[in-house]
Amino acid sequence: MHKCTKSEDGIFPISFVGVAEEYLRHKAIKLEERMRSLEDALAILQVNTSTQPHPLLTKIWSNEEADSGSSVDTTPTMAESNSQGLIDALGTLHLDGDPESGTTRFFGPSGGSESLLLTGKRIIPETPTSLTETQEIEVDYLPPHISKLDHAFPFPPPGLPKEHMRETIESYLPDIRRAVSLCETFLKSLSWTFQIVSRQQIIDDLIPLIYRLGIKSSKQPRYGPHDLALLFSVLAVGALFDPALPPYNSEARHYQKLARAALCLQSIFSKRSIVTIKVLHLISMYYGMSGVESNAELCYSFLNLAGQVALQIGFHNDPSRWGFEGREAYERRSYFWSLFSQTLWQSLTIGRPPTIMPAVVDCKIPSEFDEATYRLGEIPITFGSWSSRFTAECLAPVVEATQAVKPPNYQTILELDRKIREFSVPVSPHSPHSDREPTEMRTFAQSRYREFTLMFLHRGFFAQAMGDFPSDPLRSPVGRSFMVAYQCACALIAVTIDTFELQPVLCSRMWRIWSHTFSSAVIVGTVAIRRLGIKLDPDPFDQLEKTCSLYRNAAQTCSRAKKALPILLRLYQKAVHARMDPLQHASHKPPSRSSGLEDEPDELEVFGGRTLLVTKLSKTVSWSPQHPIQLASSTATQNSSSNQRNDYQSHLINIPVIRDFALGEGAVGLPELDFFHPEMPGPSYSRSLCAPSLHGLQQGQQGDLMLDDKWSSFVYDASLPLGYSHLGPQAR
Repeated sequence: MHKCTKSEDGIFPISFVGVAEEYLRHKAIKLEERMRSLEDALAILQVNTSTQPHPLLTKIWSNEEADSGSSVDTTPTMAESNSQGLIDALGTLHLDGDPESGTTRFFGPSGGSESLLLTGKRIIPETPTSLTETQEIEVDYLPPHISKLDHAFPFPPPGLPKEHMRETIESYLPDIRRAVSLCETFLKSLSWTFQIVSRQQIIDDLIPLIYRLGIKSSKQPRYGPHDLALLFSVLAVGALFDPALPPYNSEARHYQKLARAALCLQSIFSKRSIVTIKVLHLISMYYGMSGVESNAELCYSFLNLAGQVALQIGFHNDPSRWGFEGREAYERRSYFWSLFSQTLWQSLTIGRPPTIMPAVVDCKIPSEFDEATYRLGEIPITFGSWSSRFTAECLAPVVEATQAVKPPNYQTILELDRKIREFSVPVSPHSPHSDREPTEMRTFAQSRYREFTLMFLHRGFFAQAMGDFPSDPLRSPVGRSFMVAYQCACALIAVTIDTFELQPVLCSRMWRIWSHTFSSAVIVGTVAIRRLGIKLDPDPFDQLEKTCSLYRNAAQTCSRAKKALPILLRLYQKAVHARMDPLQHASHKPPSRSSGLEDEPDELEVFGGRTLLVTKLSKTVSWSPQHPIQLASSTATQNSSSNQRNDYQSHLINIPVIRDFALGEGAVGLPELDFFHPEMPGPSYSRSLCAPSLHGLQQGQQGDLMLDDKWSSFVYDASLPLGYSHLGPQAR
């Protein structure tokens, strides 16, 4: 047995000391890894049981005081977080041209996703060559006086023979069987979301009236121009959802033109009614699902206009105040709450104040008794009066909190979180005789309602936690928001994947699904590219990869998915680079931008609603000079200087322009990117677990991270513009 002895001067041999130091160093590394794992587990457990950080996680030992046993508290407290709320979260202002006369768009704090899509459009511009864009350049086949009405929409031109024009518009009505079929498609396809018109109103009352069934043609019609516009609007949206027709079809565009022309026969500013509101609401829906992304602002504007008309005719007051009762009172209440809910969801999506403020609403929620009485013979709706109560008690307070000029403190956010979770979701009965399509979509709506609301509630604080604590957001005093937003995002991605597999046609034609799911994708993507020092379940990289595949499939027929896909692929590119960078995991820094993307805006800061000015004239993105770029508050000081961005500096970010490619007809148009073809060979990438190079991967290294073939060529082409291969633009 070897016996360790001292030298003559009483000192151990140098070789022995070296071995001991090496042993202790390895032991310290293992203990530190174990400590971090225990801290992560404790933090995850704590956020599920309390809104306060665990006491053991609020103290950090300093190097000088570790031996003395004292500790330094460098973690911001909940009280500090409550006192300041979100920092510098005003949203993005997009300015095209001169500051005075240039086109301007604003997306508030909760509208980061839409702002990211608009910013991404400048990096990967759209091309007006796909089938969905032909409506802007197709030959005008309508008579000149009808085309004049359509082009003047929504302002009626003076001096036109309105009665003759109404008769001309009516001559373009389809035969009654086709009209009823499209109306049934409309009702079945939208019953799982909200109700604008009932079956009784459109099929039992309006169609017989307009088609004059049982009425002598010589009699004066008992309906107005806006009633005719309502029927054409229903036909247009019904044609968009008709599974027998291609997406964004010409029949839908035909009816939409006629609806706009009919609406112009009577001023919406001086002679309006509830029917006028419904027509404007349906036109807004059509613009959203038209397949032309430039119509998005028209979608927002016409829903706002519908809300303005509703206020101007007192629709926000309860109908009983004017003496309405029975079915009339029920239908007024039911539609008002559908309209109100849609304006609130739009407000959350784009970050702009709602047209109808919750404080002015006096309309009662329809009772369950009235619902059971007056919905006999109608297609069942998803929630009914439950959604109205949820809108009043949960959705409206969330909108008020997220759109306020002065953000609420964090305690308010947690109270709203608790209120939403305690608001139980009803389970609708499944009838064996019910149609499979609306049943599956109702299941989707039920499973996503609370998660969408919670995700919008926490998304700003999610971004702040990521910025304050880049290596471990759970240690932030708002770390609960990080976990809630991430969990909701993963749940929404999963349910969207399942629903798209069950109902690909209907799901791909509802653009709101892809807008909201894009927000979820950005959340998991920003987590994936930062390679946090905590383990999350499900894995963010896997979630991002699934989402990219989902959007790739949907983009074949959905313009909104097509628009979002390049941004998701850039996130995936960064996530792949973060995985392959051996220094990334050690430092927890945000991944460095890949070649050609140095000046691209940071997705987390745009998504989080940071104050940002985007100017197209100079092709720059500038941060507000009076506010810091860093999401972190001044109390978060434990991160090393290498992890900090240049705070309190105003700088410009040049956005490189990436050419698109020509698209043929018959599809929305999507670049046939190399990485979607597993049969095409590409280089393999791996990360060695031993002896990592400071300059990245070395040729021939092997490790536990091996990209699938379908993704490998994407990474290989990371520095090339999307839509390009090694040989140039992809051809169809």
